[in-house]
Amino acid sequence: MSIKIPRRDFFVKGGLALTALALPNVVQKAYAQTTGNYPVAGPSQKAVIQYQAHLQDLGDTSFVKQPLLCGTSGQSRRLEGFLISLASGSEQVSLQYFAHIQNIGDTSWVSLGQYCGTKGQGLRLEGFAIALTGSSIFNYDVYYSALLQDTGQTPWYKNGEFCGTRGQSKRVEAISILIADKS
Repeated sequence: MSIKIPRRDFFVKGGLALTALALPNVVQKAYAQTTGNYPVAGPSQKAVIQYQAHLQDLGDTSFVKQPLLCGTSGQSRRLEGFLISLASGSEQVSLQYFAHIQNIGDTSWVSLGQYCGTKGQGLRLEGFAIALTGSSIFNYDVYYSALLQDTGQTPWYKNGEFCGTRGQSKRVEAISILIADKS
């Protein structure tokens, strides 16, 4: 079953998409990121992840919680890598992820809390996949989407499906990830 989630509003500060909660007393140029239809009712309240990205010329972003967009939009900046971890107070889940990197190809799968990608090499991340492991696969699904160069927001991918491109020289500019309870 698919339901439509209302629009989420973000503010752009230094090119990073942030929620209004992150900028309580600051009014910046606003832009709305419509994430489209979530393939599920929404993010889990028990299993909560956070993630950060390493961006061209900006370095590491702050951690954002699911399902917020992490990266830039409309700035032609490449995402070079990312790291996923559990948010404070989250129920324990196990997951792994890999990336497809310019001139390198697919990286090895890495575990929760490990960085995936490059830093300081000027290489773009072109795609990625995320999969739950262990007993987590019985209770949850992981969904993810990317903002791609010249393409826009991808559909939501799930449980190890590849999101992005290979061999098309298109950069990922932002990612969004969420863990959902199985129904």
